[in-house]
Amino acid sequence: MSTFSSTPVVIDGKGHLLGRLASILAKQILSGQKVSVVRCEEINVSGSFFRNKLKYHAYLHKRHIVNPKKSGPFHHRAPSRILYKAVRGMVPHKTPRGAAALRRLELFEGVPPAQDKVKKVVVPAALRVLRLKPGRKYATLKRISHEVGWGYKDVVDRLEEKRKVKGQAYFERQQAARKLRAKAAASVPENALLAKFGY
Repeated sequence: MSTFSSTPVVIDGKGHLLGRLASILAKQILSGQKVSVVRCEEINVSGSFFRNKLKYHAYLHKRHIVNPKKSGPFHHRAPSRILYKAVRGMVPHKTPRGAAALRRLELFEGVPPAQDKVKKVVVPAALRVLRLKPGRKYATLKRISHEVGWGYKDVVDRLEEKRKVKGQAYFERQQAARKLRAKAAASVPENALLAKFGY
């Protein structure tokens, strides 16, 4: 993501490490790049699931002494909000510049229809298979969130299954259309005059 793009960059969150991805996102949004992250529930966290669950429960225990309902800290359970909180901690979010940067970031569980047909990218510097030593334990945000009270795991899984079936059908239709176009182009005799002009 070294080049700046006027259109939002869509990142597929599956298989990325939480902290590494958050640091790269923070830098990108501060530089003015709009970024969308889909499939936040498939993001990985290094360390065993049980250890991560204990850490989250320790975080749930922390509360503000003055009116805990109103003052925070607010313990969001959704995977997208966990990633948001990680990014927010790396951005000067109380300044106008930091607040504007956070508005450039969009996070989703699953893949919404708006991002369905868009080309998605990965961040090699944050991929678990490249950055975590083989054999090390890791957990997914989906499982951690589900254990601490996120109630939409089954809903997201069901919608993702539907989307993958539809996506496969769309891909096959595109392939068939491409083959037909190539066949039609090959069957037309080349016009010497058109060929001279590069058509």
